[in-house]
Amino acid sequence: MMTRRVVMMVLALTAGLAAAGNLAAQDSIDALLEQARSQGQKYEKLKRVLNEEPDQNVRLAAFDLMIRDGDTMMRDIAVDAGLASADRLLQAAAFREAIMSLDRLHLTLSIDKTASSEMQENAKQYLDKKGDALVVVLRKKDQKAGTFSGPNLSGEVSGTLVTYKWGYGSGSLELKDDNAVSGNVVVYDGKPLQFLASGRIR
Repeated sequence: MMTRRVVMMVLALTAGLAAAGNLAAQDSIDALLEQARSQGQKYEKLKRVLNEEPDQNVRLAAFDLMIRDGDTMMRDIAVDAGLASADRLLQAAAFREAIMSLDRLHLTLSIDKTASSEMQENAKQYLDKKGDALVVVLRKKDQKAGTFSGPNLSGEVSGTLVTYKWGYGSGSLELKDDNAVSGNVVVYDGKPLQFLASGRIR
């Protein structure tokens, strides 16, 4: 009889603890949702500043604060909004931030139809032999100056244009479609070869 009473007490205690645990878990979830809503509203307000604030100085200041905040999500929101902005200064700031955050710029080469027929044929032979991938490795970067360097490499970001010299090769790539670059590059392979190049920066 005593054993049954003990069992019932244990079951009641277990049920009570489970209920308390469920309530605590629910409280934790509710607190997390409330925090997420608060953070979401904060992000939304800052996006509106970047997209709708009529004062350019305020837009640029907001972008700078979002970049320096240390919140990765906030930085990504600032860069995405900046790259898509009609404000050329804000777009240029976002472009510089996007390029300077890269360790490697991956480009895809294709034949430049405006080049001479001989150049196109040489370019085709190169692509057939070595493929269409070109990787520019950005080793040392000066965020403030917008410059970067690497083995035999030097380059800079100016506005929404990134240019570089790499040995006897070079490149000039401009922002396209908010998250990519495209332009002309020269690859030296015993002789200079001209290509069109494109690549994503986000």
